[in-house]
Amino acid sequence: MSKNNLDMTQGNPLKLLTTFTLPSLASSLLSQVYSLTDSLIVGQFLGETPLAAIGVYIPIVFLIGSMIIGLNVGVGITMGQCFGRRDYSQMRHALANSIYLGLGLGLFSAFAGSPLAGTILRLMGTPEGPMADATSYLRITFLSTVFPTFYYLFSNAFRGMGDSKSALYCLIVSVVCNIGLDYLFIAAFHLGVAGTAYATALAQGLSVVFAIIMLYRKYPKMRFTKADLHPDWKLFGAISKLSLPIAAQYGFNNLGNVLVQGCINGFGETVMASYTAASRLSTFCLMPTETIGSSLSVYAGQNYGAGKKDRICLGVHAAMIMNAAVSAVLAAVILLFGKLLVQLFMDEPAEKFVAIAWNSLLLAAVPGVIYGAAQVYQQVLRGIGQANHSMVGSFFQLSAKLLIAAIGTFWLKNLDVVWLSWPISYIVGCLYPCWYYKKKSGLDQLPAH
Repeated sequence: MSKNNLDMTQGNPLKLLTTFTLPSLASSLLSQVYSLTDSLIVGQFLGETPLAAIGVYIPIVFLIGSMIIGLNVGVGITMGQCFGRRDYSQMRHALANSIYLGLGLGLFSAFAGSPLAGTILRLMGTPEGPMADATSYLRITFLSTVFPTFYYLFSNAFRGMGDSKSALYCLIVSVVCNIGLDYLFIAAFHLGVAGTAYATALAQGLSVVFAIIMLYRKYPKMRFTKADLHPDWKLFGAISKLSLPIAAQYGFNNLGNVLVQGCINGFGETVMASYTAASRLSTFCLMPTETIGSSLSVYAGQNYGAGKKDRICLGVHAAMIMNAAVSAVLAAVILLFGKLLVQLFMDEPAEKFVAIAWNSLLLAAVPGVIYGAAQVYQQVLRGIGQANHSMVGSFFQLSAKLLIAAIGTFWLKNLDVVWLSWPISYIVGCLYPCWYYKKKSGLDQLPAH
């Protein structure tokens, strides 16, 4: 395979995870750059109501995206296990069958999701002001689901082979195109919020084309043969068995955000716009810890496939060190510069806008080390094929977030209590995966030196 492939079944775990995570981290941060760009451009050019519209549809888009990512993380783990065994034929076969899964998901989203866009937003209590913009964006997103599905499919295929750099290159293509198209469609063509949806879909489509060309040219052993393209229902079932719980887990995490957004909508457009700015920044800050956990799942998958279970505990220990270091730096950035960053989202931000966004940012982003710990334990369970137990943690996390947000909205009518749903859910989401890993998985034993 390519010299860019990283074999994580031998060598120092901290060094391996750092080497693998850095390109993946750059990818994750870049993906947030164009999400931030959408909001910044809309806020600066179009104002508070369109920015509030972004706040309405973004949790739904994240929910769709999280399920897509979850399905494709399963693909990456499957390919990582095959790579650990050096079974390239099975890797090709798994990728081909995953493409069929992606096509089915894209078609289902286009035909089933698009007609329901307005209904979903009304059920969330969306005010009339941002309703039209949010509906337009959401319909375009449902119709173009196939593009992000294939984008994440090929990115996780590269990552499963230990090549996080190629996944980064694909993302760079997407980000550069997205930012340029955002300015073109909004500032030049005046397409409004819908322009950001067109820009994102087109940019991801171009990135998919780039990924296919790169895979074909860079990895001759991954070029499909006729036999590889034959549908294998047993393999398809195995991929689905691994992927669907992960997709459900990602979905659980983001379903809470969708339902909490419904609570926030009841506080008015200013709160909605403030939350949009804060959520963009907090997502940007939490993404590095997610990336560390995701890298650990590939590491665990390769070592599990190679039968080197004693190395997995060392990987968990290394990931925890990385999580603590990264979270401390990002928390410091938020504490020092959070208010200044929030003000970038509006041309002339009102004092209330800044105050609400700042409170939300403090409670969602600063406790990132707890969120990172939950990610480490959840992702290592995914890497060893225990995605169902990882999903239990996500279910508890969702339940805690909804309970606290509902108390803050409907009983106490206190927005700060709603913001507390984030750190409390991080703690609750960490408990079960940590317990299972330490007591039931049989992996929490450092090898003798």
